[in-house]
Amino acid sequence: MNNPADEREQCQKKRKSITCEASTLRTSRRRFCNNKNEEEMNKGVSTTLKLYDDPWKIKKKLTDSDLGILSRLLLAADLVKKQILPLLGADHARAAETEEGTPVRIWDMDTKTMHQLVLKRWSSSKSYVLIGKWNQDFVRRRDLKKGDEIGFHWDPYNCVFNFCVLKRTMPEN
Repeated sequence: MNNPADEREQCQKKRKSITCEASTLRTSRRRFCNNKNEEEMNKGVSTTLKLYDDPWKIKKKLTDSDLGILSRLLLAADLVKKQILPLLGADHARAAETEEGTPVRIWDMDTKTMHQLVLKRWSSSKSYVLIGKWNQDFVRRRDLKKGDEIGFHWDPYNCVFNFCVLKRTMPEN
């Protein structure tokens, strides 16, 4: 027969061994998870499930100046620097900073029509504007009004900005 003291000692050794293995497994699993997250961040890929991501990264509530005879859509500088210039490529981003600006193609998703405007930095206000046929191609053709909300997002497959009227203001009676 086995000695009870020997059995107890073997049991304690086994328990210690299992505890060490579990601790090592937790540490390596944690290390793997951290490395995986770092790797995902470095590659710009995530395996995190997101239930909804609003594609309309650039939204604007139209003002009187956006609808006026100057035929330009005023865009905030920080918005353009974060959401537009990085998508255009270095040459077009540099051109957008000049007086001439850079041409950008815009696909109207509602009417399925292609348009071209020019994006440039407006020196007087340090913001950016889309100029060209903004008034003709969008304001008048789409009957845009003050308070309407529009949106743009970049389509990387077609290299265009998609445009949509997101919300119409209620007409005043």
